[in-house]
Amino acid sequence: MFNNDSMNYYSTSTLKSALLKSYAWMAVALSITAVVSYGLYATNALMILLSTMPFLFMLFVIAPFILSIAFGVSMARSTSSTGMKVMLVLYAICMGVSLTSIGYVYDVATIGTAFLVSAVYFISLAVIGTTSKKDFTSFGSLCMIGLFVLIITQCFMMLFRVSMDVRLLSIITLLIFTGITVWDVQRMNRLLIQSDGSIVAQDKIAIFMALQLYLDFLNIFLRILQLIGMGNRNNK
Repeated sequence: MFNNDSMNYYSTSTLKSALLKSYAWMAVALSITAVVSYGLYATNALMILLSTMPFLFMLFVIAPFILSIAFGVSMARSTSSTGMKVMLVLYAICMGVSLTSIGYVYDVATIGTAFLVSAVYFISLAVIGTTSKKDFTSFGSLCMIGLFVLIITQCFMMLFRVSMDVRLLSIITLLIFTGITVWDVQRMNRLLIQSDGSIVAQDKIAIFMALQLYLDFLNIFLRILQLIGMGNRNNK
């Protein structure tokens, strides 16, 4: 899949170190999101924020889109990864604010179960993406097209108030992000191997892919939560 010249930049141990760094930053981002969400829910700070500063809440919702663009710009520039690390932390905080609402919809046991199932599911996909000799590039591209079509379809359904079974929508989205996750894991290996082998390049790719995998995990978690949480709504 990769040419011999690009492979010379990385030893096996260096590649593993770079991969572990990316997964570590992904775990850090998930932890920040979880802590922020729990803190806002436990203290009821989200309701206070919504009632007193609704525009600030909207800023937290819009900020991830801006940060995503900034990530792409930072990858293209020959700068250090420090700024990208700060943006990843800010992204995780913003997502923590946005996801606090699930605490008012599902009970703690359901959320915990969904998280554990998602973790096992994600790890399985990561292993497949890392060890499989099959090239998932075309499959990943197909999933991205499917995701784009799904988003457009949802917009039309909302506009014309067309109903669709939540379970069916969750399953379709889960299948799409299954393909995207395996593709991202394989893409991370490819980017690392084809880079110039410098510490700066390694760090930037690790942080960039940590964001991609973080988003993959969150989407898998939310879809599994919807499937498991049907009939287990929090009546608080």
